[in-house]
Amino acid sequence: MERADCSQRRLDRVNEDIEKAVFALVEDYNGRSIFTSRRYNLEPDTDLNNDFRMDPLDAYELLERYAEISGIDPASITFNSYFPEDFSEAHDPLTIRLLVESAKAGRWLGK
Repeated sequence: MERADCSQRRLDRVNEDIEKAVFALVEDYNGRSIFTSRRYNLEPDTDLNNDFRMDPLDAYELLERYAEISGIDPASITFNSYFPEDFSEAHDPLTIRLLVESAKAGRWLGK
């Protein structure tokens, strides 16, 4: 039983490290508001498009960096599903939770 407990603790630490790494990556793009001088409060369900209002070029760069650190094939991420060229089009949410869970799974879980 000790071996199983040790393995579970190791897995928990790895998952915690993944979550911290993803939040740190997104935080790199979390500039201060010109109106309030505050940073956006990042939560697991923060949508990088709707909530965070991330610039598409920054989002593309973030996803490239994310793919590098997570080992996820960037071709598996359909960028236009999350940041369509026409901003008035419906889009899927690109949440921090999706980034974390995909990194934990070792593959892209979204579209």
